[in-house]
Amino acid sequence: MRMQPLLRAMLALTLVACAERELRPLNPCTIQGNATKVKIDNIENVDLLFMVDNSNSMANHQGALSEQLPNMVRILASGDLDGDGRVDFPPVRSLNVGVVTSDMGTGGFSVTTCSNADFGDDGVLRTAGNVARSGCVASYPSFQNFEPERDGDPVTFANAVACVAVMGTNGCGFEQQLEAVLKAVTPSTSDIRFINDSRGHADGQNAGFLREKALLAAILVTDEDDCTIRDPQLTNGAPGAPFPGNLNLRCYLHGTEEYARTGRDPATSPVASVERFVRGLLAVKDDPDMIIYAAITGIPTDVNPDPDEAIDYDAILNHPLMREEPDPATITAETPGGTQLRPSCDRVRPGAATRERAFPPRRIVGAARQLEQAGANVVLQTICQDSFEGALREIVRKIGDALGATCLPRQLVRDRDGEVNCDVLEALPPGRSCDEVPGRVFRRTELDESGRSVQVCEVVQLPVVGGVRPTGEGWYYETAAENEDVATRCPPERQQRVRFNEPPLTGSTIRLECLQTVGDTGGEAGAVGIGSDCATGCDVEARGFARRLTCQADTNTCQPPCETAADCAGGYVCHRDPESEDPQAYCVNPTC
Repeated sequence: MRMQPLLRAMLALTLVACAERELRPLNPCTIQGNATKVKIDNIENVDLLFMVDNSNSMANHQGALSEQLPNMVRILASGDLDGDGRVDFPPVRSLNVGVVTSDMGTGGFSVTTCSNADFGDDGVLRTAGNVARSGCVASYPSFQNFEPERDGDPVTFANAVACVAVMGTNGCGFEQQLEAVLKAVTPSTSDIRFINDSRGHADGQNAGFLREKALLAAILVTDEDDCTIRDPQLTNGAPGAPFPGNLNLRCYLHGTEEYARTGRDPATSPVASVERFVRGLLAVKDDPDMIIYAAITGIPTDVNPDPDEAIDYDAILNHPLMREEPDPATITAETPGGTQLRPSCDRVRPGAATRERAFPPRRIVGAARQLEQAGANVVLQTICQDSFEGALREIVRKIGDALGATCLPRQLVRDRDGEVNCDVLEALPPGRSCDEVPGRVFRRTELDESGRSVQVCEVVQLPVVGGVRPTGEGWYYETAAENEDVATRCPPERQQRVRFNEPPLTGSTIRLECLQTVGDTGGEAGAVGIGSDCATGCDVEARGFARRLTCQADTNTCQPPCETAADCAGGYVCHRDPESEDPQAYCVNPTC
Protein backbone atom coordinates (compact mmCIF):
# COMPACT_ATOMS: atom_id res chain seq x y z
CA MET A 1 0.00 0.00 0.00
CA ARG A 2 1.01 3.62 -0.39
CA MET A 3 0.15 5.02 3.05
CA GLN A 4 2.71 7.01 5.01
CA PRO A 5 3.93 5.23 8.18
CA LEU A 6 2.91 8.11 10.46
CA LEU A 7 -0.62 8.09 9.10
CA ARG A 8 -0.77 4.33 9.44
CA ALA A 9 0.08 4.62 13.11
CA MET A 10 -2.49 7.33 13.66
CA LEU A 11 -5.22 5.31 11.98
CA ALA A 12 -4.67 1.86 13.52
CA LEU A 13 -7.88 0.73 15.14
CA THR A 14 -8.99 -2.65 16.45
CA LEU A 15 -12.23 -3.71 14.77
CA VAL A 16 -14.65 -4.92 17.44
CA ALA A 17 -18.01 -3.25 16.78
CA CYS A 18 -20.24 -2.15 13.94
CA ALA A 19 -19.93 1.63 13.99
CA GLU A 20 -18.28 4.40 12.00
CA ARG A 21 -15.96 7.23 12.95
CA GLU A 22 -14.17 9.68 10.65
CA LEU A 23 -11.04 11.68 11.45
CA ARG A 24 -11.92 15.03 9.90
CA PRO A 25 -9.29 17.77 9.57
CA LEU A 26 -10.43 21.30 10.29
CA ASN A 27 -9.89 22.31 6.66
CA PRO A 28 -11.10 19.40 4.48
CA CYS A 29 -8.48 17.46 2.55
CA THR A 30 -9.19 15.58 -0.63
CA ILE A 31 -7.53 12.57 0.98
CA GLN A 32 -7.83 11.93 4.71
CA GLY A 33 -7.61 9.24 7.30
CA ASN A 34 -10.80 7.26 7.80
CA ALA A 35 -10.94 4.75 10.64
CA THR A 36 -13.90 2.42 10.38
CA LYS A 37 -14.93 0.11 13.22
CA VAL A 38 -16.42 -3.17 12.13
CA LYS A 39 -16.68 -6.64 13.59
CA ILE A 40 -14.26 -8.86 11.79
CA ASP A 41 -12.75 -12.33 12.06
CA ASN A 42 -11.62 -12.27 15.71
CA ILE A 43 -14.93 -13.60 17.09
CA GLU A 44 -14.13 -17.17 18.06
CA ASN A 45 -16.78 -18.35 20.51
CA VAL A 46 -20.40 -19.29 19.92
CA ASP A 47 -23.15 -19.76 22.50
CA LEU A 48 -25.74 -21.96 20.81
CA LEU A 49 -29.17 -22.09 22.45
CA PHE A 50 -31.68 -24.62 21.16
CA MET A 51 -35.33 -24.01 22.01
CA VAL A 52 -36.96 -27.38 21.30
CA ASP A 53 -40.73 -27.71 21.38
CA ASN A 54 -41.55 -30.68 23.62
CA SER A 55 -45.29 -30.84 22.99
CA ASN A 56 -46.86 -34.11 21.89
CA SER A 57 -46.51 -33.54 18.12
CA MET A 58 -42.74 -33.10 18.03
CA ALA A 59 -41.28 -36.63 18.18
CA ASN A 60 -40.33 -36.85 14.48
CA HIS A 61 -38.95 -33.31 14.46
CA GLN A 62 -36.75 -33.94 17.49
CA GLY A 63 -35.41 -37.02 15.73
CA ALA A 64 -34.70 -35.02 12.57
CA LEU A 65 -32.76 -32.50 14.66
CA SER A 66 -30.64 -35.16 16.36
CA GLU A 67 -29.71 -36.70 12.98
CA GLN A 68 -28.08 -33.47 11.82
CA LEU A 69 -26.38 -32.31 15.04
CA PRO A 70 -23.10 -34.19 14.36
CA ASN A 71 -22.73 -32.58 10.94
CA MET A 72 -23.56 -29.16 12.35
CA VAL A 73 -20.89 -29.42 15.06
CA ARG A 74 -18.36 -30.82 12.58
CA ILE A 75 -18.80 -27.84 10.27
CA LEU A 76 -18.56 -25.33 13.11
CA ALA A 77 -15.41 -27.04 14.40
CA SER A 78 -13.71 -27.20 11.00
CA GLY A 79 -15.03 -24.11 9.22
CA ASP A 80 -15.51 -26.33 6.15
CA LEU A 81 -19.08 -25.73 5.03
CA ASP A 82 -19.19 -27.90 1.93
CA GLY A 83 -16.81 -30.72 2.86
CA ASP A 84 -14.20 -29.87 0.20
CA GLY A 85 -11.38 -29.61 2.72
CA ARG A 86 -11.13 -25.82 2.39
CA VAL A 87 -11.87 -23.51 5.30
CA ASP A 88 -14.87 -21.35 4.39
CA PHE A 89 -15.03 -19.41 7.65
CA PRO A 90 -12.95 -19.24 10.84
CA PRO A 91 -13.62 -22.39 12.90
CA VAL A 92 -15.28 -22.00 16.27
CA ARG A 93 -12.72 -22.03 19.02
CA SER A 94 -15.19 -22.69 21.83
CA LEU A 95 -18.83 -23.78 21.49
CA ASN A 96 -21.36 -23.68 24.33
CA VAL A 97 -24.60 -25.55 23.69
CA GLY A 98 -27.66 -25.33 25.90
CA VAL A 99 -31.25 -26.53 25.48
CA VAL A 100 -34.52 -25.12 26.75
CA THR A 101 -38.08 -26.25 26.01
CA SER A 102 -41.23 -24.41 25.02
CA ASP A 103 -42.91 -25.42 28.31
CA MET A 104 -43.21 -22.32 30.48
CA GLY A 105 -46.28 -23.47 32.43
CA THR A 106 -49.71 -21.86 32.41
CA GLY A 107 -49.46 -19.27 35.13
CA GLY A 108 -50.89 -21.66 37.71
CA PHE A 109 -54.06 -22.86 35.99
CA SER A 110 -54.56 -26.56 35.46
CA VAL A 111 -54.32 -27.58 31.80
CA THR A 112 -54.04 -31.08 30.39
CA THR A 113 -50.44 -31.91 29.32
CA CYS A 114 -49.03 -29.13 31.52
CA SER A 115 -47.62 -30.99 34.53
CA ASN A 116 -46.01 -27.95 36.15
CA ALA A 117 -48.71 -25.31 35.90
CA ASP A 118 -46.72 -22.56 37.61
CA PHE A 119 -43.53 -22.28 35.59
CA GLY A 120 -43.08 -25.42 33.48
CA ASP A 121 -39.41 -25.82 32.57
CA ASP A 122 -39.08 -22.06 33.05
CA GLY A 123 -36.35 -21.32 30.51
CA VAL A 124 -33.80 -23.17 32.64
CA LEU A 125 -31.17 -25.05 30.64
CA ARG A 126 -31.94 -28.75 30.62
CA THR A 127 -29.75 -31.27 32.41
CA ALA A 128 -31.88 -34.42 32.10
CA GLY A 129 -30.63 -36.98 29.59
CA ASN A 130 -32.92 -39.19 27.56
CA VAL A 131 -31.85 -42.60 28.88
CA ALA A 132 -34.07 -44.28 26.30
CA ARG A 133 -31.50 -43.26 23.68
CA SER A 134 -28.47 -45.46 23.24
CA GLY A 135 -25.40 -44.11 25.01
CA CYS A 136 -27.22 -41.44 27.01
CA VAL A 137 -26.85 -41.00 30.76
CA ALA A 138 -29.40 -39.58 33.17
CA SER A 139 -27.77 -36.22 33.82
CA TYR A 140 -25.63 -33.68 31.97
CA PRO A 141 -24.23 -30.22 32.75
CA SER A 142 -26.66 -27.36 32.20
CA PHE A 143 -24.69 -26.55 29.06
CA GLN A 144 -22.03 -28.51 27.25
CA ASN A 145 -18.79 -27.05 25.94
CA PHE A 146 -16.77 -28.18 22.94
CA GLU A 147 -13.32 -26.92 21.98
CA PRO A 148 -12.04 -28.58 18.80
CA GLU A 149 -8.38 -28.29 19.73
CA ARG A 150 -9.05 -29.89 23.12
CA ASP A 151 -11.90 -32.32 22.50
CA GLY A 152 -11.26 -33.50 18.97
CA ASP A 153 -14.31 -35.60 18.09
CA PRO A 154 -17.39 -33.49 17.23
CA VAL A 155 -19.63 -36.55 16.83
CA THR A 156 -19.28 -37.66 20.44
CA PHE A 157 -20.09 -34.14 21.59
CA ALA A 158 -23.08 -33.83 19.26
CA ASN A 159 -24.48 -37.15 20.47
CA ALA A 160 -24.29 -35.91 24.04
CA VAL A 161 -26.18 -32.76 23.04
CA ALA A 162 -28.82 -34.93 21.36
CA CYS A 163 -29.28 -36.82 24.63
CA VAL A 164 -30.59 -33.55 26.09
CA ALA A 165 -32.25 -32.07 22.99
CA VAL A 166 -34.36 -35.14 22.26
CA MET A 167 -36.33 -34.89 25.48
CA GLY A 168 -39.61 -36.47 24.51
CA THR A 169 -43.05 -35.00 24.01
CA ASN A 170 -44.58 -34.66 27.44
CA GLY A 171 -44.40 -30.88 27.53
CA CYS A 172 -47.15 -28.32 27.89
CA GLY A 173 -49.37 -27.74 24.86
CA PHE A 174 -49.35 -24.00 25.59
CA GLU A 175 -46.03 -23.33 23.88
CA GLN A 176 -44.14 -20.16 24.84
CA GLN A 177 -41.09 -20.42 22.60
CA LEU A 178 -40.08 -16.76 22.63
CA GLU A 179 -40.50 -16.50 26.39
CA ALA A 180 -38.33 -19.57 26.98
CA VAL A 181 -35.47 -18.07 24.96
CA LEU A 182 -35.84 -14.66 26.56
CA LYS A 183 -35.92 -15.93 30.15
CA ALA A 184 -32.93 -18.18 29.48
CA VAL A 185 -30.69 -15.28 28.36
CA THR A 186 -32.03 -12.40 30.47
CA PRO A 187 -30.14 -11.58 33.69
CA SER A 188 -32.00 -11.09 36.94
CA THR A 189 -30.78 -7.49 37.00
CA SER A 190 -32.85 -6.66 33.90
CA ASP A 191 -36.06 -4.68 34.27
CA ILE A 192 -37.87 -7.40 32.29
CA ARG A 193 -40.25 -9.41 34.45
CA PHE A 194 -41.75 -12.77 33.64
CA ILE A 195 -44.80 -14.66 34.91
CA ASN A 196 -45.62 -14.04 38.57
CA ASP A 197 -43.01 -11.24 38.63
CA SER A 198 -40.15 -13.72 38.23
CA ARG A 199 -36.76 -12.83 36.76
CA GLY A 200 -34.41 -14.13 34.11
CA HIS A 201 -31.89 -16.92 34.66
CA ALA A 202 -28.83 -15.78 32.68
CA ASP A 203 -26.86 -14.93 35.81
CA GLY A 204 -28.52 -17.55 38.03
CA GLN A 205 -29.41 -21.09 37.05
CA ASN A 206 -28.03 -20.56 33.55
CA ALA A 207 -24.90 -18.72 34.67
CA GLY A 208 -21.82 -19.28 32.54
CA PHE A 209 -23.65 -20.17 29.36
CA LEU A 210 -23.56 -16.67 27.87
CA ARG A 211 -20.12 -15.18 27.32
CA GLU A 212 -19.48 -11.51 26.76
CA LYS A 213 -17.49 -11.83 23.53
CA ALA A 214 -19.34 -14.83 22.09
CA LEU A 215 -21.87 -14.89 19.30
CA LEU A 216 -25.33 -15.86 20.55
CA ALA A 217 -27.33 -18.12 18.24
CA ALA A 218 -30.87 -18.97 19.35
CA ILE A 219 -32.43 -21.77 17.29
CA LEU A 220 -36.15 -22.48 17.64
CA VAL A 221 -37.43 -25.88 16.50
CA THR A 222 -41.20 -25.89 16.76
CA ASP A 223 -44.36 -26.76 14.83
CA GLU A 224 -46.60 -24.16 16.47
CA ASP A 225 -46.58 -20.42 17.03
CA ASP A 226 -45.51 -18.71 20.22
CA CYS A 227 -48.12 -17.94 22.85
CA THR A 228 -46.20 -16.02 25.50
CA ILE A 229 -48.66 -15.38 28.32
CA ARG A 230 -48.93 -11.88 29.75
CA ASP A 231 -52.12 -12.51 31.75
CA PRO A 232 -52.39 -16.04 33.22
CA GLN A 233 -56.17 -15.82 33.00
CA LEU A 234 -55.71 -16.74 29.35
CA THR A 235 -55.34 -20.39 30.40
CA ASN A 236 -58.19 -20.36 32.91
CA GLY A 237 -60.63 -23.00 31.68
CA ALA A 238 -63.27 -22.44 34.33
CA PRO A 239 -66.79 -21.33 33.29
CA GLY A 240 -67.02 -17.56 33.15
CA ALA A 241 -63.27 -17.07 32.71
CA PRO A 242 -62.41 -13.69 31.16
CA PHE A 243 -60.95 -15.12 27.96
CA PRO A 244 -63.39 -17.66 26.53
CA GLY A 245 -62.94 -20.09 23.66
CA ASN A 246 -61.38 -23.46 23.05
CA LEU A 247 -58.03 -23.69 24.81
CA ASN A 248 -56.30 -24.60 21.56
CA LEU A 249 -57.57 -21.40 19.94
CA ARG A 250 -57.22 -18.89 22.74
CA CYS A 251 -53.82 -17.56 21.70
CA TYR A 252 -55.34 -16.75 18.31
CA LEU A 253 -58.68 -15.47 19.62
CA HIS A 254 -57.08 -13.17 22.19
CA GLY A 255 -53.70 -12.49 20.57
CA THR A 256 -52.31 -9.07 19.76
CA GLU A 257 -52.88 -9.42 16.00
CA GLU A 258 -56.52 -10.42 16.45
CA TYR A 259 -57.04 -7.54 18.89
CA ALA A 260 -55.60 -5.09 16.35
CA ARG A 261 -57.67 -6.59 13.52
CA THR A 262 -60.91 -6.27 15.48
CA GLY A 263 -60.28 -2.75 16.77
CA ARG A 264 -59.24 -3.68 20.28
CA ASP A 265 -56.12 -2.28 21.94
CA PRO A 266 -53.31 -4.85 21.48
CA ALA A 267 -51.77 -3.65 24.73
CA THR A 268 -54.76 -5.16 26.57
CA SER A 269 -54.25 -8.61 25.04
CA PRO A 270 -53.39 -11.38 27.51
CA VAL A 271 -50.65 -12.43 25.08
CA ALA A 272 -47.34 -10.55 25.39
CA SER A 273 -46.21 -8.38 22.50
CA VAL A 274 -43.54 -9.60 20.09
CA GLU A 275 -41.82 -6.24 20.55
CA ARG A 276 -41.12 -7.13 24.20
CA PHE A 277 -39.21 -10.23 23.11
CA VAL A 278 -37.29 -8.33 20.44
CA ARG A 279 -36.24 -5.56 22.82
CA GLY A 280 -35.21 -8.09 25.44
CA LEU A 281 -33.15 -10.24 23.09
CA LEU A 282 -31.38 -7.22 21.58
CA ALA A 283 -30.49 -6.05 25.09
CA VAL A 284 -28.42 -9.20 25.65
CA LYS A 285 -25.65 -7.96 23.33
CA ASP A 286 -24.26 -4.48 22.76
CA ASP A 287 -24.08 -5.22 19.04
CA PRO A 288 -27.13 -6.77 17.33
CA ASP A 289 -24.80 -8.35 14.79
CA MET A 290 -23.68 -10.64 17.64
CA ILE A 291 -27.14 -12.24 17.68
CA ILE A 292 -28.47 -14.94 15.36
CA TYR A 293 -32.15 -15.77 15.58
CA ALA A 294 -33.09 -18.90 13.66
CA ALA A 295 -36.39 -20.73 13.48
CA ILE A 296 -37.24 -24.08 11.94
CA THR A 297 -40.99 -23.73 12.06
CA GLY A 298 -44.29 -24.08 10.20
CA ILE A 299 -43.59 -21.89 7.17
CA PRO A 300 -45.53 -23.10 4.09
CA THR A 301 -43.16 -25.04 1.89
CA ASP A 302 -43.71 -22.95 -1.24
CA VAL A 303 -42.46 -19.79 0.50
CA ASN A 304 -39.59 -21.41 2.38
CA PRO A 305 -36.80 -18.81 2.16
CA ASP A 306 -34.08 -19.41 -0.41
CA PRO A 307 -30.66 -19.29 1.31
CA ASP A 308 -29.28 -17.17 -1.54
CA GLU A 309 -32.00 -14.53 -1.34
CA ALA A 310 -33.24 -12.07 1.24
CA ILE A 311 -36.18 -13.29 3.30
CA ASP A 312 -39.47 -12.13 1.76
CA TYR A 313 -41.47 -11.55 4.93
CA ASP A 314 -44.49 -10.23 3.05
CA ALA A 315 -44.65 -13.38 0.93
CA ILE A 316 -44.56 -15.53 4.05
CA LEU A 317 -46.98 -13.57 6.20
CA ASN A 318 -49.42 -12.96 3.36
CA HIS A 319 -49.50 -16.59 2.25
CA PRO A 320 -53.04 -18.00 2.52
CA LEU A 321 -51.89 -20.84 4.77
CA MET A 322 -50.33 -18.33 7.18
CA ARG A 323 -53.75 -16.88 7.91
CA GLU A 324 -54.90 -17.83 11.38
CA GLU A 325 -58.40 -19.29 11.32
CA PRO A 326 -60.13 -22.35 12.75
CA ASP A 327 -59.63 -25.52 10.75
CA PRO A 328 -62.95 -26.22 8.98
CA ALA A 329 -62.39 -29.93 9.60
CA THR A 330 -62.76 -29.33 13.35
CA ILE A 331 -65.99 -27.31 13.16
CA THR A 332 -68.97 -29.43 14.16
CA ALA A 333 -72.35 -28.92 15.80
CA GLU A 334 -70.71 -29.63 19.16
CA THR A 335 -67.71 -27.38 18.44
CA PRO A 336 -69.02 -24.57 16.21
CA GLY A 337 -65.88 -22.51 16.76
CA GLY A 338 -63.53 -25.33 15.91
CA THR A 339 -60.88 -26.95 18.08
CA GLN A 340 -57.63 -26.04 16.35
CA LEU A 341 -56.19 -23.76 13.71
CA ARG A 342 -55.92 -24.68 10.08
CA PRO A 343 -52.40 -26.06 9.53
CA SER A 344 -49.82 -24.19 7.49
CA CYS A 345 -48.46 -27.52 6.31
CA ASP A 346 -49.81 -31.05 6.53
CA ARG A 347 -47.70 -33.96 5.37
CA VAL A 348 -46.52 -37.50 6.00
CA ARG A 349 -42.78 -37.84 6.58
CA PRO A 350 -41.34 -40.81 4.66
CA GLY A 351 -41.21 -43.79 7.01
CA ALA A 352 -43.41 -42.10 9.61
CA ALA A 353 -46.64 -43.68 10.80
CA THR A 354 -48.56 -40.46 11.48
CA ARG A 355 -49.23 -37.19 9.73
CA GLU A 356 -47.17 -34.14 10.61
CA ARG A 357 -48.93 -30.81 10.91
CA ALA A 358 -47.51 -27.41 11.64
CA PHE A 359 -49.40 -24.20 12.31
CA PRO A 360 -48.90 -20.57 11.20
CA PRO A 361 -45.87 -19.13 13.08
CA ARG A 362 -46.88 -15.50 12.67
CA ARG A 363 -45.31 -14.25 15.91
CA ILE A 364 -42.09 -16.20 15.34
CA VAL A 365 -41.76 -14.78 11.82
CA GLY A 366 -42.73 -11.32 13.03
CA ALA A 367 -39.96 -11.44 15.64
CA ALA A 368 -37.50 -12.43 12.90
CA ARG A 369 -38.52 -9.43 10.82
CA GLN A 370 -38.11 -6.97 13.68
CA LEU A 371 -34.77 -8.44 14.72
CA GLU A 372 -33.38 -8.29 11.20
CA GLN A 373 -34.53 -4.68 10.88
CA ALA A 374 -32.62 -3.95 14.09
CA GLY A 375 -29.41 -5.45 12.69
CA ALA A 376 -29.51 -9.01 14.03
CA ASN A 377 -28.87 -12.04 11.82
CA VAL A 378 -31.90 -14.15 10.94
CA VAL A 379 -32.56 -17.57 9.41
CA LEU A 380 -36.04 -18.93 8.69
CA GLN A 381 -36.65 -22.45 7.41
CA THR A 382 -39.71 -24.66 7.24
CA ILE A 383 -40.09 -27.58 9.61
CA CYS A 384 -42.14 -29.33 6.90
CA GLN A 385 -39.31 -31.17 5.18
CA ASP A 386 -37.88 -34.68 5.21
CA SER A 387 -34.52 -33.68 6.63
CA PHE A 388 -33.17 -30.73 8.58
CA GLU A 389 -29.83 -30.96 6.77
CA GLY A 390 -30.51 -27.92 4.61
CA ALA A 391 -32.05 -25.90 7.45
CA LEU A 392 -29.16 -26.49 9.84
CA ARG A 393 -26.60 -25.93 7.08
CA GLU A 394 -28.15 -22.52 6.44
CA ILE A 395 -27.97 -21.74 10.15
CA VAL A 396 -24.32 -22.82 10.22
CA ARG A 397 -23.68 -20.66 7.16
CA LYS A 398 -25.17 -17.68 8.98
CA ILE A 399 -22.99 -18.42 12.02
CA GLY A 400 -20.00 -18.65 9.70
CA ASP A 401 -20.91 -15.31 8.14
CA ALA A 402 -21.02 -13.77 11.59
CA LEU A 403 -17.73 -15.37 12.65
CA GLY A 404 -16.15 -14.04 9.47
CA ALA A 405 -18.29 -10.92 9.28
CA THR A 406 -16.57 -8.17 7.35
CA CYS A 407 -19.52 -6.03 6.29
CA LEU A 408 -18.46 -2.39 6.23
CA PRO A 409 -20.65 0.60 7.11
CA ARG A 410 -19.45 2.74 4.19
CA GLN A 411 -18.22 2.29 0.65
CA LEU A 412 -14.54 2.40 -0.20
CA VAL A 413 -13.18 3.51 -3.57
CA ARG A 414 -10.83 1.36 -5.63
CA ASP A 415 -7.91 2.95 -7.41
CA ARG A 416 -7.01 2.23 -11.02
CA ASP A 417 -5.18 -0.94 -9.95
CA GLY A 418 -8.33 -2.40 -8.40
CA GLU A 419 -7.27 -1.90 -4.79
CA VAL A 420 -8.69 0.20 -1.97
CA ASN A 421 -6.30 2.45 -0.09
CA CYS A 422 -6.34 0.29 3.02
CA ASP A 423 -4.20 -2.25 4.82
CA VAL A 424 -5.46 -5.20 6.85
CA LEU A 425 -3.18 -6.08 9.75
CA GLU A 426 -3.35 -9.34 11.69
CA ALA A 427 -1.87 -9.51 15.19
CA LEU A 428 -1.16 -13.22 15.59
CA PRO A 429 -1.57 -15.28 18.76
CA PRO A 430 1.59 -15.54 20.91
CA GLY A 431 4.11 -17.97 19.53
CA ARG A 432 2.85 -17.81 15.95
CA SER A 433 4.78 -16.36 13.02
CA CYS A 434 3.74 -14.46 9.91
CA ASP A 435 5.78 -16.95 7.88
CA GLU A 436 3.35 -19.70 8.94
CA VAL A 437 0.28 -18.07 7.40
CA PRO A 438 -0.15 -17.78 3.62
CA GLY A 439 -0.70 -14.28 2.29
CA ARG A 440 0.98 -12.56 5.26
CA VAL A 441 4.01 -10.28 5.39
CA PHE A 442 5.76 -9.47 8.67
CA ARG A 443 5.28 -5.84 9.69
CA ARG A 444 6.41 -5.53 13.31
CA THR A 445 6.17 -6.99 16.83
CA GLU A 446 4.04 -5.50 19.59
CA LEU A 447 2.65 -6.40 23.01
CA ASP A 448 -0.85 -7.81 23.31
CA GLU A 449 -3.30 -6.99 26.12
CA SER A 450 -1.55 -9.47 28.41
CA GLY A 451 1.88 -7.98 27.76
CA ARG A 452 3.04 -10.86 25.55
CA SER A 453 5.06 -10.22 22.40
CA VAL A 454 3.16 -11.01 19.19
CA GLN A 455 3.91 -10.61 15.51
CA VAL A 456 1.82 -8.23 13.40
CA CYS A 457 1.45 -9.21 9.74
CA GLU A 458 0.14 -7.24 6.81
CA VAL A 459 -2.39 -9.34 4.93
CA VAL A 460 -1.78 -9.16 1.19
CA GLN A 461 -4.50 -7.25 -0.68
CA LEU A 462 -5.72 -8.87 -3.88
CA PRO A 463 -6.83 -6.45 -6.63
CA VAL A 464 -10.33 -6.78 -8.09
CA VAL A 465 -10.36 -6.18 -11.83
CA GLY A 466 -13.57 -6.19 -13.84
CA GLY A 467 -15.59 -7.36 -10.84
CA VAL A 468 -13.94 -10.80 -10.94
CA ARG A 469 -13.26 -12.45 -7.58
CA PRO A 470 -9.47 -12.75 -7.25
CA THR A 471 -7.68 -15.97 -6.44
CA GLY A 472 -4.61 -16.26 -4.28
CA GLU A 473 -3.93 -15.84 -0.60
CA GLY A 474 -4.98 -12.62 1.07
CA TRP A 475 -8.01 -10.31 1.22
CA TYR A 476 -10.02 -8.16 -1.15
CA TYR A 477 -12.87 -5.64 -1.12
CA GLU A 478 -16.21 -6.36 -2.78
CA THR A 479 -19.67 -4.79 -2.97
CA ALA A 480 -23.23 -5.99 -3.40
CA ALA A 481 -23.17 -4.76 -6.99
CA GLU A 482 -20.39 -7.24 -7.74
CA ASN A 483 -21.53 -10.20 -5.66
CA GLU A 484 -25.15 -10.99 -4.82
CA ASP A 485 -23.90 -12.85 -1.76
CA VAL A 486 -22.97 -9.49 -0.20
CA ALA A 487 -26.52 -8.25 -0.72
CA THR A 488 -28.00 -11.22 1.15
CA ARG A 489 -25.29 -11.69 3.80
CA CYS A 490 -24.73 -8.07 4.79
CA PRO A 491 -27.33 -5.76 6.38
CA PRO A 492 -28.95 -3.18 4.06
CA GLU A 493 -26.91 -0.33 5.52
CA ARG A 494 -23.60 -2.22 5.09
CA GLN A 495 -23.62 -3.54 1.52
CA GLN A 496 -19.86 -3.93 1.13
CA ARG A 497 -17.30 -6.11 2.85
CA VAL A 498 -13.74 -7.31 3.21
CA ARG A 499 -13.31 -10.91 2.10
CA PHE A 500 -10.50 -13.29 3.10
CA ASN A 501 -9.33 -16.06 0.80
CA GLU A 502 -7.10 -17.27 3.62
CA PRO A 503 -8.97 -16.76 6.94
CA PRO A 504 -7.15 -15.25 9.93
CA LEU A 505 -5.76 -17.61 12.53
CA THR A 506 -7.93 -18.47 15.49
CA GLY A 507 -6.96 -16.07 18.27
CA SER A 508 -5.79 -13.32 15.91
CA THR A 509 -6.85 -9.70 16.20
CA ILE A 510 -7.62 -7.92 12.94
CA ARG A 511 -7.05 -4.22 12.33
CA LEU A 512 -7.91 -2.06 9.34
CA GLU A 513 -5.91 1.01 8.34
CA CYS A 514 -7.29 3.21 5.58
CA LEU A 515 -6.67 6.48 3.83
CA GLN A 516 -9.94 7.31 2.12
CA THR A 517 -11.08 10.08 -0.12
CA VAL A 518 -13.17 12.78 1.51
CA GLY A 519 -16.48 13.36 -0.24
CA ASP A 520 -18.79 16.37 -0.13
CA THR A 521 -21.88 14.28 -0.90
CA GLY A 522 -23.02 13.89 2.68
CA GLY A 523 -22.60 10.15 2.44
CA GLU A 524 -25.50 9.80 0.03
CA ALA A 525 -25.05 6.61 -1.98
CA GLY A 526 -24.49 7.29 -5.68
CA ALA A 527 -24.21 11.08 -5.22
CA VAL A 528 -21.54 12.89 -7.24
CA GLY A 529 -19.15 15.30 -5.56
CA ILE A 530 -15.55 15.75 -4.48
CA GLY A 531 -14.31 12.33 -3.45
CA SER A 532 -17.06 10.27 -5.05
CA ASP A 533 -16.29 7.22 -7.18
CA CYS A 534 -15.52 8.00 -10.81
CA ALA A 535 -17.96 5.27 -11.78
CA THR A 536 -20.85 7.59 -10.88
CA GLY A 537 -19.57 10.28 -13.26
CA CYS A 538 -17.73 13.49 -12.32
CA ASP A 539 -18.89 16.24 -14.68
CA VAL A 540 -20.54 18.48 -12.08
CA GLU A 541 -19.78 21.85 -10.51
CA ALA A 542 -18.34 22.06 -7.01
CA ARG A 543 -19.11 25.14 -4.92
CA GLY A 544 -16.15 27.51 -4.71
CA PHE A 545 -14.17 25.86 -7.49
CA ALA A 546 -13.89 27.40 -10.94
CA ARG A 547 -13.80 24.22 -12.98
CA ARG A 548 -16.09 21.23 -13.13
CA LEU A 549 -14.93 18.07 -11.42
CA THR A 550 -12.98 15.45 -13.29
CA CYS A 551 -11.77 11.93 -12.56
CA GLN A 552 -8.39 11.68 -10.87
CA ALA A 553 -7.05 8.39 -12.21
CA ASP A 554 -4.72 7.57 -9.31
CA THR A 555 -7.49 7.53 -6.70
CA ASN A 556 -10.39 6.82 -9.08
CA THR A 557 -12.31 9.69 -7.47
CA CYS A 558 -13.82 12.97 -8.62
CA GLN A 559 -11.57 15.94 -7.82
CA PRO A 560 -11.45 19.67 -8.73
CA PRO A 561 -8.87 20.29 -11.48
CA CYS A 562 -6.95 23.53 -11.76
CA GLU A 563 -4.40 25.49 -13.75
CA THR A 564 -3.67 28.04 -11.02
CA ALA A 565 -4.75 28.70 -7.43
CA ALA A 566 -7.39 31.07 -8.80
CA ASP A 567 -9.34 28.00 -9.90
CA CYS A 568 -9.54 26.73 -6.30
CA ALA A 569 -11.75 27.56 -3.35
CA GLY A 570 -10.33 29.63 -0.53
CA GLY A 571 -7.65 27.85 1.50
CA TYR A 572 -6.74 25.45 -1.31
CA VAL A 573 -3.73 25.50 -3.63
CA CYS A 574 -3.24 24.13 -7.14
CA HIS A 575 -0.86 21.17 -6.96
CA ARG A 576 0.36 18.40 -9.26
CA ASP A 577 1.79 15.27 -7.66
CA PRO A 578 5.22 14.74 -9.26
CA GLU A 579 5.01 10.98 -8.59
CA SER A 580 1.69 10.62 -10.41
CA GLU A 581 1.32 9.67 -14.06
CA ASP A 582 -1.64 12.04 -14.23
CA PRO A 583 -0.51 15.33 -15.85
CA GLN A 584 -3.46 17.25 -14.38
CA ALA A 585 -3.07 19.46 -11.30
CA TYR A 586 -5.78 19.46 -8.62
CA CYS A 587 -6.95 21.73 -5.83
CA VAL A 588 -5.64 20.42 -2.50
CA ASN A 589 -5.40 21.53 1.09
CA PRO A 590 -1.73 22.51 1.62
CA THR A 591 -1.82 21.20 5.20
CA CYS A 592 -2.66 17.64 4.11
